[in-house]
Amino acid sequence: MANYFQSFDLHPQFDIELGALEQRYEQLMRLCHPDRFAGAPAFEQQVAAKRSADINEAFDVLKHGVKRAGHLLELKGVDLDKLERQPASPDFLFDQMMFREQLQAFDSLSEAHADALVEQVCSAYACTEAKFAELFESGDITAASASWVEFHFQQKLKDELVRAQSQAGR
Repeated sequence: MANYFQSFDLHPQFDIELGALEQRYEQLMRLCHPDRFAGAPAFEQQVAAKRSADINEAFDVLKHGVKRAGHLLELKGVDLDKLERQPASPDFLFDQMMFREQLQAFDSLSEAHADALVEQVCSAYACTEAKFAELFESGDITAASASWVEFHFQQKLKDELVRAQSQAGR
C-alpha cells in the first residue's frame, strides 16, 4: 500500500496544514505534469502520467479529513471495508436518523431552524473529527477505528446537508 504522506514529505498524522499540502501539491505537479514531457520518449511520458496520477490521488486523500483518517488507519493495518460494515452505537445511529429527517424537510425549515441544523451537523462533525485525531494520536487504534465509523457517517450527513442547502438556495 502506498503511503500518501511520504509522497508529500509529511509525517503520518491526522492534523496537517492544508495550505502547506496544497503548496507541495503544486510544486510536485509542476515537476512531473505530463505536459512537461510531451516531447519526451513514450516511456518517460508514461512515467510522468503515472506519477501525476499518484500525486493527484494522494492529494485527494490527504486534503479530505475522513479519507485522510481512513488512510492513517489503513497504514496501521485496519481493513476499512470490514470497518465500514461494523455498526455504530444505537444512540449515534438514532441521532443520525433524526438529522436526516430534518434534512429531508430542509427547504421548509425557517431560516433560524435551518441555521441551527447546520450548526448542529457541523458541530457534531467537528467533535468527531477531534475525537478521531485525539484517539489516533494517542495510539488507540481500536477506539480511533470506532470513531472513524462515526466520522464516515457524519461525512455523508454533511454531504447531504450541502445538497439540501443548495437545493433550498441557501
